[in-house]
Amino acid sequence: MIYFLLIDGGFFEGRLRHALAGSWRVRSFSPCRDLCRELLPRVKAFHERYHVGENESLLERAAGNLPFGSDVWYALAGELLLYAAEEVPEFQTCPDTLSLLVAPEQRPLIEQTHRGSRPLTFGAAVYRPEHCGRNDAADVRRLSRFLASLDPTAWTADRLGGDEPQEELAFARDCFAALADTFRRADEAGQVVVHELL
Repeated sequence: MIYFLLIDGGFFEGRLRHALAGSWRVRSFSPCRDLCRELLPRVKAFHERYHVGENESLLERAAGNLPFGSDVWYALAGELLLYAAEEVPEFQTCPDTLSLLVAPEQRPLIEQTHRGSRPLTFGAAVYRPEHCGRNDAADVRRLSRFLASLDPTAWTADRLGGDEPQEELAFARDCFAALADTFRRADEAGQVVVHELL
């Protein structure tokens, strides 16, 4: 499952990346403390909405005096990304099928819309290499325009194998519509998109 986390670009670059990079550099959660406190209302709202969180989250603990550990840092980074996201749209994806339907030279762009154009870094720390990537605001704009330039009605099932290529084509068109809409909205809102494979 690939999750798309849409995060305000200014907040991501100006606050989130800076706080996590500083935390990793000094081996302390103190650079994250103010950010964690700022996000506490989002934690509460999330827990109330999804009926989770009987135990205190790492973000809540880092707002206090949580001792630093590299494993804990990675877990806290994951929580901060989730709670900082303005939206985590739920839709199905099929990057392998879409790659078969577009021109060969467009396949890297399809990959970037699902896995990011660059690794997710916080200073010297790389967050979940091979499992997480990001598209900054410029990437989002570029990829949004690329997706808008495609015409899924021109795709044909003869590019697909399998027992039910017409059904697979219809599914791919639905996935593509949701993907293109997500990037269009993220571009309009000035958001970055973090992609996390779980």
